[in-house]
Amino acid sequence: MAGTKTAKRKAEGSGGSSVSKKGKQPSSPEMDAAAALYEDPMIDPTDSSGSEEDGEEEDGDDVEDFDGEGLLEEDDEPNEFAPSAQAGPSRPRPKSLYAPPTAQEMDRLRSAAENGNTFTLQLEALLSSTLLPTTPAPRLKAILSRIHDLILSLPSLPALSVREAVKRTKEIPFPGGDIWSPLKQDVKWTLGWEKPAEVFVGGSWSVCGGYKKGKGVMGDVDLVVVMPEDMFTPKDRMNYRYFHKRAHYLAVVKAAVEKAMLGDEELKDLEVIWGGDDRRPIILLRAGKGQGLKHAVEIKIHASLPPNTFPPNTISPAKTLLRVNDETTPTPLYATSLAHDTTQKAHLLHLHHLSQSLPDRQVDFFLALWRIWASRRGISKGASGWFAGMLLGWVVEGGEQGGQGGVRERIKVSRGLGRGLGYWGALRAAWEFLAHTDFTKTPIFMGSGDEAVITPTEFCRASSNVFVDPTRSVNILADWEAGEVDLLRHHARETLAMLEDSKVDRFAEVFLRNVGGMSVFDEFIRLDMSQSNHTASAMEQSEQPSRMHLLAHAVAQTLRRGLADRAKLVHLQPRGEHLDIGIVYDSQYATRVMDMGPSPDQPTAGDAFRSLWGEKAELRRFKDGSIAESVVWDLSRPEDAALIPGWIVDWLLRRHFGVTSADHLSSDPTWLSTIQTPPSARNAIAVAGSEKLGFSPVMKAYDELYKLLKSIDPELPLAILNVTPSDEMLRYSSTFIPPPIDTHRYPSAPDCLKHTPSAEVIVQFESSAKWPDDLSAIQKVKLALLEKLARIVNLQMKGARAEIMFDGEKSEIEDQSGLEILLPAGVAFTLRIHHEKERVHLERILTEDAPVFGTSLPRPSRRLAQPALESYMRRFVYRPTHHAALAPMHHRYPSYSSATRLLKRWFAAHMLSLQVRSEAIELLMAAVYLDPLALSTASSATVGFVRAIERLASWDWKAEPIFVPVFTASREAATRSERTRLRFPADAREEATRLFGQMRAKDPEVKHGAWGIVTEEDVDGWRWTQEGPSRVVAGRVTGLARATAEAITQANEGAGLNVRSLFKTPLHQYDILLHLRPAFLPRYAQSVDPSSREWDDKLKFRNLQDGGLYGSEVKVDFDPAWSFATDIQRLYGDALLVFYDRQGGPTIGLLFNPTRKASRGFKPFLGYSTKPVQSDSALVELNTEGVVAEITRVGEGLVEKVERGMGI
Repeated sequence: MAGTKTAKRKAEGSGGSSVSKKGKQPSSPEMDAAAALYEDPMIDPTDSSGSEEDGEEEDGDDVEDFDGEGLLEEDDEPNEFAPSAQAGPSRPRPKSLYAPPTAQEMDRLRSAAENGNTFTLQLEALLSSTLLPTTPAPRLKAILSRIHDLILSLPSLPALSVREAVKRTKEIPFPGGDIWSPLKQDVKWTLGWEKPAEVFVGGSWSVCGGYKKGKGVMGDVDLVVVMPEDMFTPKDRMNYRYFHKRAHYLAVVKAAVEKAMLGDEELKDLEVIWGGDDRRPIILLRAGKGQGLKHAVEIKIHASLPPNTFPPNTISPAKTLLRVNDETTPTPLYATSLAHDTTQKAHLLHLHHLSQSLPDRQVDFFLALWRIWASRRGISKGASGWFAGMLLGWVVEGGEQGGQGGVRERIKVSRGLGRGLGYWGALRAAWEFLAHTDFTKTPIFMGSGDEAVITPTEFCRASSNVFVDPTRSVNILADWEAGEVDLLRHHARETLAMLEDSKVDRFAEVFLRNVGGMSVFDEFIRLDMSQSNHTASAMEQSEQPSRMHLLAHAVAQTLRRGLADRAKLVHLQPRGEHLDIGIVYDSQYATRVMDMGPSPDQPTAGDAFRSLWGEKAELRRFKDGSIAESVVWDLSRPEDAALIPGWIVDWLLRRHFGVTSADHLSSDPTWLSTIQTPPSARNAIAVAGSEKLGFSPVMKAYDELYKLLKSIDPELPLAILNVTPSDEMLRYSSTFIPPPIDTHRYPSAPDCLKHTPSAEVIVQFESSAKWPDDLSAIQKVKLALLEKLARIVNLQMKGARAEIMFDGEKSEIEDQSGLEILLPAGVAFTLRIHHEKERVHLERILTEDAPVFGTSLPRPSRRLAQPALESYMRRFVYRPTHHAALAPMHHRYPSYSSATRLLKRWFAAHMLSLQVRSEAIELLMAAVYLDPLALSTASSATVGFVRAIERLASWDWKAEPIFVPVFTASREAATRSERTRLRFPADAREEATRLFGQMRAKDPEVKHGAWGIVTEEDVDGWRWTQEGPSRVVAGRVTGLARATAEAITQANEGAGLNVRSLFKTPLHQYDILLHLRPAFLPRYAQSVDPSSREWDDKLKFRNLQDGGLYGSEVKVDFDPAWSFATDIQRLYGDALLVFYDRQGGPTIGLLFNPTRKASRGFKPFLGYSTKPVQSDSALVELNTEGVVAEITRVGEGLVEKVERGMGI
């Protein structure tokens, strides 16, 4: 069969062009519509004709990307290369635009409709837009044919000495470096050139046809040149001699192609360069529109050997093929490189055999989906169709696997899943194979071992990871760094875990979303290794194909030893003279402060430990009396524990490789500094040394207050039933850690540092007949209870201060008072009293008719009751429930707290504090941790933040809500294993989707509730987003998130990252900017870019205690700028939007509602200042100057300058 196909290609004169495939059939309109809806924007639409057309005509590359809001254009042709294509006779094109759907297509559509799952249709649409026609383009065919004929027509060259042979070509990339360079040694062998034994098209293109790997770019075409066997002697396998002859052979071919380009029309303007790795270089020919091709393509010319040129047993991985100083160390990597050149034809036949064995185009589809999946994840090793073919061969045919009884070399037969498996089932089986196969413990051997020359023992002793090809001559994973295998298995595991919930459509996450760099790894580092002082033996240098590969393996091994169980995965990727290091942490151990080594009675292990750590290692005696080597990392504050793995990496790189500067993209200290008050400002007002305690002071103060409140029942008219926390500070998610205030230093502190945050606590008293039934009277009873609590606290807690506070804008029927308590420790709380009957009375006003009896008390109006009920539910029901659900997240996911604080900082820094509630931000981050999609759960704050930004950037909030299974997480915390993904309850998801659809149907323009964030307790999804963000603000959030994500993506690609710039917002889009006086902003030190001069100059004269403008007495939660911003929004309603950074922002941005600027008829109570319009009608318009003047007057003394935008 294989021979027939090869002969057919040669007869076509294409030098091995694409294999002729089965017939094809037009797809249905439904399939074409699905192709449009799920089209990958990075991939061109499939051609409308039966073959790929060439020439200069339009190819659609300049057409704007499809946005998913329409179907195919009317002039689109039916796709003849859909996955559903069946063999059959050719027939004339029907007159209608689309052929009617086949029975098979109708069955698939009906099944998808019944199951509510369009995954299969999406797969087929993706494949239709990815696979190219099986008939090769005539121009590409002509180029391949010309290269084929050119190589076969080259004349033989006589054998010359190396130095003389070099003169025949411009350059020869001799591998092996200076150690083995034939130009630096006196070698006796010669270099000649003979006509190749064969030239054929290898790889998957010759079996499966072409595919698109990007916009306007098709997959590579591999051209294999088989060097004649008689050019080599048995000794050529030694000491790089074969690779030197191989490089010379290809150099002659390259020179011939370059010469032919000058006068050959077929090869004109080709780009010809060297590619591949340093040991096995290849020739890259780049062709595109200049050669009349619709899709750019790389033609790779490989050199190969007849299989028996070197007997397999002589190039076994157990052999020593490099003789350095008479060493006898095996050279498995060198041997594997040589063996690869003998297997191209065999691997091509293996793939061809699979293609013939499996029905339809299953191999083509499998390889295409594998490439897409792997490329989306940035996988380099393992992303090729060649490797995918090996995986498919194992899945279908099986082979043998070792590891029986714990012995790697002990093997058993393992059957494949057979030929009836569809491409999607085969792909899932391949992921299962990778996810559950530890190649270090369970070696895998494809094919049959009956005729194998190299034994399993030889492979197992030569390499840690073992996956042997069907010829039993090459370990596919031999030259893979362990991290590359781990990364592939990691992504396979996470993909399968994500797909476990069949109720959720994960197609886009599997095949359309790009992930990599800082979104995958908890630590992402870029190293410049050009100045590394690492030394290695000549044998170690010779085994690796290049210096960077040698350094990558050495760095990886060193980091794995140093990080130990802190890291689940250490992956290194060489990029020129740089190394990209990605580390996935184990959150349980990553922030461990101390590493214990061996005891003194283990001298060998102790020497190794000290050799690894150098002077960082020290011998310590512990409390239990034991003595051991150890390494301890000192922390200045709790958050610094997240930096420990980065410190370890820095230390090891500096000690062992001389690398003194590493670009830590994930653990850059700037990330944490954005959520930390500058040290000079903190030290001026906080209790000394409190920065080392983190949230402990506020948590201990809460415990102290709780115990006090639960112990004073005898002194109160009503017993306290519950004391419930509801504040972000008490669940470790406030943007800044609240510092305990030093009340002695407070009076002399500058006004710009005098902010004292308070944590809200809910107190519920027992039910009693003493509670009145009138809402106004209930508020008075609350006030009396608060006054009693204040007197008790002041009496029983020495140094405490308790004062009653009022909410001035509240009505008399809603909760309007609280008790501010400043404890001696310098921590403040605000107590609110919860009485459950308030809800009953308010709901009764809204749902029942007014009483008709003359003796009944008058009821408050519904206009007052509605906001009062909303305030009650938010303060006394929703917030405590939210707190109870999210408080455990800090303990379950150690990095969640810092990641949430970073995200809150980002929202605030972009002046969105008034628009997006803190609870909504916490739920957004909870969604990232509880549903990590195609990734593992984040173990560092930075990766949590990056993923949240990416989710905001890609979230289509108009079409779908976000589901957060936070209550399921709390319920299943004790029983769920670490590997099991949380699932949002199916019934609740279905109900939430229905309600969301109804909401959007009633409000298609999204005038209310732009975001839907659904939890099990809030299936509507509007609990924390009903009041904001609006559609305008939600669009701005998306734009800002995309800009932030783009900066991070560029950093992943090597552009560098300025962390501070991610938190600086553009101001040019606002109509009005109110610049505030920094000296009068109590939270100014927390702003994104504060000037220390605002407090440093005043701190020089602390002995002159004048109390400043804000006085010497501690004011709890005093923030005039925030009050000013909220008053503006409250007073002007929807006439304008107010943007402000609550964390000490020095600027307030105003954006006028354009609909309010339009002229309208005058009427009273418009809610904003107006001015008459010059017209015949009595029209008025928004008086923007008047509004600005009013606002400036209200903010007199606080507003320093007013800046007007272009439109004002």
